[in-house]
Amino acid sequence: MNRLSRLTGLFLGVALAGCGGSSSSSNAMPAQAGTARVRYADGAPSLEALINGVPQDIGTAYLQVDSHTVVSIFAYGSITSFGNVTPGVHKVVARDTLGYAVGPLKTPSLSAGKLYSLIVVGSYPNYRVLAFEEPAATGDAQLSLYEASPSSRHADFGTFQASTGSNFKQLESASFGNVATVSLGKSVSDIGGYVGPPNPRATIMPSQVDSFDSQNALPFQNASRLSLFLFDPKTGSSRVFGSLDR
Repeated sequence: MNRLSRLTGLFLGVALAGCGGSSSSSNAMPAQAGTARVRYADGAPSLEALINGVPQDIGTAYLQVDSHTVVSIFAYGSITSFGNVTPGVHKVVARDTLGYAVGPLKTPSLSAGKLYSLIVVGSYPNYRVLAFEEPAATGDAQLSLYEASPSSRHADFGTFQASTGSNFKQLESASFGNVATVSLGKSVSDIGGYVGPPNPRATIMPSQVDSFDSQNALPFQNASRLSLFLFDPKTGSSRVFGSLDR
């Protein structure tokens, strides 16, 4: 496979992952005793490795954790489902089919019985894995922001009226490396979430994450939380992605 083919594959993967700035639902089961449950996200706009002495994008990558393949396509904005891991530190590698790789990157130490979102961030040669401990479910509708953008050390977020694209209301803010969560009450509808100042402002509605949630309601089925993920920007793609979580 030549360099153009790898880059073409990357652009296609990013287009699919970034469309609408959203991802699929991810309903995590509670972690069992003796294990942690984690999901992985690619928040790095470009995964680059040294190729023929020059830093270059490795193109479409797959994700390995402790030498085991976790997901076959790991592209900017992608968010995996949750899976079990042993407690402690793990090694994460994004690798292309030719063997070029970003990593191994060590995760922070993970604790048994907890749930985490592990997000690859940064740029060549300074990549790292951030660990966000998942907010506790309360049964109420919730909105969360995972601040995983090294270039934005602080971000505001809130809600808006989905049907009209108006009535923006700032609720909270988050600093880099942290997740902030707010309660929206027992249930809400016609709701969307946004990140950023008035201009530009990135928005996501529950229906963009799950088209069956046509009323933009929370809770919806098993999901009570709209999660927003803020990454460093990539040309031609939204920098905010979403998930519906427990």
